[in-house]
Amino acid sequence: MFETVTLCNYYVGSFGNEDEGLRPVPSIIEGANGYFLLLMSKAKSLNRLMLFYALGYLLLVLAGGALGGAGLYVWHQSSEESLRINFMVQEIQEMRGNLYRQVKEVFDAVFLGDPDAARQYQEYQKRIELQLEKLDSLAAYNEEHEAINRLRQAYNVIKAQATDVARASAGMSLKQKRKIFDTDLEMAGFGRYEDAFNAIEQLLQLQQAELQNRLTTLTQLAPLLLLVPIFLAVVLLMLSRIFMQRAIVQPLSAVQQAASLISHGDLSHKVPEKGAQELVTLAKAVNQMADDLAASRESLLRAEKQAALGALVPVMAHNIRNPLASIRATAQIINDPELPAELREGLSGIVSTADRLERWTHSLLSYLHPLTARRSLCKLQQLVDNVLELLKPRLAEKEINVVRRGWNDRIEIALDVQLMEQALHGLLVNAIDASPHQGKLEIRLNETFQEVRLTIVDQGTGMPFTPEAGDLSPGPSTKRYGTGLGIPFAMKVCDAHGGKIEYRTTNPHGTEVRLILPKHSQED
Repeated sequence: MFETVTLCNYYVGSFGNEDEGLRPVPSIIEGANGYFLLLMSKAKSLNRLMLFYALGYLLLVLAGGALGGAGLYVWHQSSEESLRINFMVQEIQEMRGNLYRQVKEVFDAVFLGDPDAARQYQEYQKRIELQLEKLDSLAAYNEEHEAINRLRQAYNVIKAQATDVARASAGMSLKQKRKIFDTDLEMAGFGRYEDAFNAIEQLLQLQQAELQNRLTTLTQLAPLLLLVPIFLAVVLLMLSRIFMQRAIVQPLSAVQQAASLISHGDLSHKVPEKGAQELVTLAKAVNQMADDLAASRESLLRAEKQAALGALVPVMAHNIRNPLASIRATAQIINDPELPAELREGLSGIVSTADRLERWTHSLLSYLHPLTARRSLCKLQQLVDNVLELLKPRLAEKEINVVRRGWNDRIEIALDVQLMEQALHGLLVNAIDASPHQGKLEIRLNETFQEVRLTIVDQGTGMPFTPEAGDLSPGPSTKRYGTGLGIPFAMKVCDAHGGKIEYRTTNPHGTEVRLILPKHSQED
């Protein structure tokens, strides 16, 4: 009983007493809702969002049920407490009446000589003692037990005095009996009992008034407590709308817009990777798809260009070479030493022009044919020296100083000598043509455990464009008779060897070409 009343006082008192600052039920709900919102803000996937929404609504239902159950529980406990107090009040008042009836039996025995008074006295005594035991069982607080003990002590005093009066009255006069009865019993014993009776009655009345005040406060707060879950449900609904907009609606709209733009050819558009985890994954997939489509489109364009060249160049070469050979042969036959110098110079020009056209068609055909590297072990320094030996007239004509670095350590590597000579020949020709008169051409060789690097640095004006790795399309040529195939062919040769070519403009001017070749092929 004591625990029940304490729980009742805790809930009801905390609602009505602002000085305590305790509001258990609202604090539990607010804390649970705040924790739920924190979980929602950290949610990544739609499944977790749905789980948190369901959890939030379940918490609201449980909170509403808890509030209703707590209110009913407090109301029930308060009702039982009120009945207990009323029953105790009823018992002490009935006991008071039995006490006066018991004392009356003493009066009847002393003054009236009633032979049945002793028996009735004992019956009232048993009733009073039973009522005291019942009050002890109903008492819930120490104050109540102490008040009942004082009441019992006062009753024991009255009972002892009544026994003394009954024994001492045998040889007394009526006046003496009345004096002892009025002075010793009624004034002394009953005065003490009335004080104890008033004390416990006031205690119970005070508890009854406090309980009534708490019930009144609970009745006033009940509508507000019922509105708390409704208010939290509205807040949760509004927050859910915001989260749905940010986590689902806006990312889906962004994906839809990106799909429309990508379908119209804007492959550079990127979908913002935000929202729920599934939508972030979808955005990443759309962005990856756009990148793959862009790469595929570029590859397709290169393939179409290569196919167009592959279909066009053989026809051009066939249609050019046959008449070109006839023109060149005719010019050689006509070129007689006895002809005038001007006519002979014109015939020589025809022969040189025919030779340039032949080289041009040969370069086109060599560029279009698939390359397969037939490797053999060679010394890279010697390979470079052989190419420089072929280009010695060009170097001497422009008085270019060739500086070799890394020639002390002989580097051996498995290469297709013929293809690599053609690639190096084209790159060195470009470097010589770009170099100024009496310029410097630096060639560096170095190796690591996995690769070999050949670097060509000239002092020219720099390249008008930067070739991209993997781009095998003919580039723009700054030379009068250039085909733009030297760099793509060199890239094609390096690619056949599993290597690559890097271009960089040096300061203050010039171009640095770096060939990076693996020391061990994949076939090894």
